[in-house]
Amino acid sequence: MRRDGFPTPVGEVLKRIFRRRGIIRKMKEMSALGLWKEVVGKKVDRHTHPLSIKEGKLFVNVDSSGWLVQLTYLKDDIIAEFNKKEVGKPIKDIYFRLGEIKKITKVKARKPFAIKSMKLEKAELDEIRRSLKDVKDKAFHQALKRVLVKDKKFKKALS
Repeated sequence: MRRDGFPTPVGEVLKRIFRRRGIIRKMKEMSALGLWKEVVGKKVDRHTHPLSIKEGKLFVNVDSSGWLVQLTYLKDDIIAEFNKKEVGKPIKDIYFRLGEIKKITKVKARKPFAIKSMKLEKAELDEIRRSLKDVKDKAFHQALKRVLVKDKKFKKALS
């Protein structure tokens, strides 16, 4: 962190915080997983669900052993197509495994998460406090705390 007498731009501070907390990496991973349907097509997508990408390895759940075998044969083609579309780190391998596939069907009205009424545990709040201990500006500290608390609650709601 440079200190030349000028305030550090907010964007730079947020970028460092997001990088430290792994948010940037997770956002890139989620955008890459979003390409799955485009790469494999609707038919294959109905029988699969990409779970995560770690160190160039894509992990995918498949709903039946027949599809698992077929996708194993097509693995090299899928990797090549995925790497053509993805500009980040290349996919080196795909691991298919049998698992439950939950596809979201279109619903007319979706209930919002009850994040406002959700309570975080003391340990979670302590973790947020520790990550913000070096932020001296009171207004900025409060704003970041609100963002991090909402992020924790959102992740908790999804799990």
